[in-house]
Amino acid sequence: MMDVERAGSSGTHPGAVRHRVRAGRARLAGLLVALLAVLAPLLTASPAAAETPAPSTTSDPQQRVVLLGIPGLSWPDITPEGMPTLYDMAGSEAAGSLTVRTVRTRTCVVDGWLTVSSGRRSTDLHDIDADGGGDRFCRQPPEPTSAPDGPGVVVPGWELLQQQQDDNSYNAEIGLLGDRLAEAGVCATAVGPGAALALADSTGRVASYHQSSGDIGAGLLNQCPVTVVDLGGLSNPAPNGSDELADQAALDARAQTAAAIDQQVKRIIDQLPPDTALMIAGLSDSVGTTIPLPDEPTPIPPAGLRAALAMGPIADGGTFGPNWLTSSSTLWPGLVQLTDIAPTLLAYAGVEDPAKDVVGRPWRAAGPHPGSSAGTVSELIGVDRASAIYRDQSGPFFQILGGLLVVVCAAALLALLRGVSFRPAVLRVVQVVAVLVAAAPVASYLANITRWWRYDQPNTVLWTSIVVSTLALTIVALAGPWRRRAYGPPGVVAGVTATVLAVDVASGSSLQQSSLLGLSPLVAGRFYGFGNIPFAIFVVASLVAAAALGQWLLDIGKSRRFAAGAVAAVGMIAVVVDGAPQAGADVGGILAAIPGFAVLVLGTLGARITIAKLALAALGATALFGLFAFLDWLRPPGSRTHFGSFFADLLSGDALTVIFRKAEASLGTLERWPIYGWLVPLAYLLILWLIRPDGENAVSRTVQHWSLFRYLVWAALLTGAAGFAANDSGIIVPALLLTVGVPLGMAAVAASQGPTPAPSPAERELLTPSP
Repeated sequence: MMDVERAGSSGTHPGAVRHRVRAGRARLAGLLVALLAVLAPLLTASPAAAETPAPSTTSDPQQRVVLLGIPGLSWPDITPEGMPTLYDMAGSEAAGSLTVRTVRTRTCVVDGWLTVSSGRRSTDLHDIDADGGGDRFCRQPPEPTSAPDGPGVVVPGWELLQQQQDDNSYNAEIGLLGDRLAEAGVCATAVGPGAALALADSTGRVASYHQSSGDIGAGLLNQCPVTVVDLGGLSNPAPNGSDELADQAALDARAQTAAAIDQQVKRIIDQLPPDTALMIAGLSDSVGTTIPLPDEPTPIPPAGLRAALAMGPIADGGTFGPNWLTSSSTLWPGLVQLTDIAPTLLAYAGVEDPAKDVVGRPWRAAGPHPGSSAGTVSELIGVDRASAIYRDQSGPFFQILGGLLVVVCAAALLALLRGVSFRPAVLRVVQVVAVLVAAAPVASYLANITRWWRYDQPNTVLWTSIVVSTLALTIVALAGPWRRRAYGPPGVVAGVTATVLAVDVASGSSLQQSSLLGLSPLVAGRFYGFGNIPFAIFVVASLVAAAALGQWLLDIGKSRRFAAGAVAAVGMIAVVVDGAPQAGADVGGILAAIPGFAVLVLGTLGARITIAKLALAALGATALFGLFAFLDWLRPPGSRTHFGSFFADLLSGDALTVIFRKAEASLGTLERWPIYGWLVPLAYLLILWLIRPDGENAVSRTVQHWSLFRYLVWAALLTGAAGFAANDSGIIVPALLLTVGVPLGMAAVAASQGPTPAPSPAERELLTPSP
């Protein structure tokens, strides 16, 4: 094995070498102890610990709650003229957006009601018309029939619906809400067929059912502590491609339906018993539709955020009042999930551990909203607009970055060809464009500072903000004193990117929310911490920043062990930021990041990189992941993040299902984006070929300027591969890592094709291949 002392120490007595190695191990152990000392308070703290808790009140454990389900209701529908009751309520009571994502990207009305029933993503039958393909329409909730063997009604086709959930990978148990209420001895009344789907038990039976929502009176609302009402929903907009007359006719029909529902809501509020909570949820994208012909577009509208309102007492104390709605499942002020409704109803019913066996958490208040109907509705329409822009433009933004990356690589290849007379000018352009491409991702997050979705022209403000931020960071990177070093501009861009994302996740992830490369409430995969795409950007930026810092320390004469310690410190900070529950809360990120940083630290030390050492790093990553998960699991269920939930799944035996679902989702990305499934492996092979010790002369010259460059590339490739295996975004993780990492590397390569500096003593050994 290669001696890990600084070059020039040859001839040192072997005993002294062993003593220094033991001392180095002792310091490494001390660093690990310090890391655990930092992690312990972070892991045992609640993500919501910094939030102001609602004032507690003394109340009966069992409270009254009424849920009004209005499929399709969104904030643009709630106007002072069309729905005055809900509009006034938005200014004086709690309000928020509702993400209704279920199994399918567009949620039908039956999907929504079944998700309320199970507390997990659920779906209607996929092939109702038996044509061999997925349905392009939504059916109405089936009307219950009288129970043949006792009181109440039963939902027809319930067993088929249960079998459908078994075919999905979300472990949904429809009937869970009804079963838990019955086990607790809590009476529940369903009004309308959708409400019957929500309150049916695991056999499909509903004990207390009323067919129509038109005759709701105080007596009915007093009948049971839990009442769920299906108000029918808003008619859908016209399908895409419809003519102007059809569009207007659909809008007029929707407005008439909205006005009628608003009057029903007013009558219910007027007859609401005292101290009763009222929840209103637009719990699907679509009501029941007609069946389209094969050449007609689907009548199901695109996925969107829906409306959620609440008034009266909060289940765990206090009252909603003029505040934003949120839950512990989103930690996003003004956003709740469809899966949060079941545990909220169970919490009002006084059921012990309402979050058991569901993925949602009870609704609660999260700070004051504007306090006026106009301000609150405008803000929520803006959030809906932002999510729609994410849906339509995040893909093109990613493709723009990929296209610019191809241009950079082609220009670099042209410039590196022998005999090109304009080579210096082309290399300078390559460096500038590469830095621009690398700066664009963090610029897309910084754009959220402008709150671009509030403007009348949000697209203009968004793209202007991205371009200005990209140019500003590029100028700083290329104009500062660090520009004289090949790793200077890439290191600055990477350092800024990693710092911005670290500060963002530690302060609530507001820069990631609905940004083009951030967290989407429509995708609803994650609402706080690091999503898979921001993680890929953060980890490659952290690796590049650490490698640049380590190289700078070597350049100014510090020992390799000192530089390696600095690189390890950056890695530790990155892992803590990525994994801490109130920061990144990223389950797969730890497993991917630690092996990559291990390679970089070993490379900085000048040690040989072996399979055994990589396996040891992987084992350490697994152990640290287990520690994060166990400590997070020790907290109350309502305060757990993804770590604690996975540990609970491990104890319950559901962990393999979760792993298989994520593996299926990861492999599924190869089908959804087949071009990346081909390009990413080819890019890996090409990069490995270019950076081999006897490889391309341009890379060898880069190593003369940045001796850690090869180790950096190996670390990044390993992290990307591990990220593909550990995250459900699959091929997108290494693809995004390459999209940011390759231009940072190309900027260094382009800047290194000048005179070669004399290596420092510490660099000489790094530049010599290990035996």
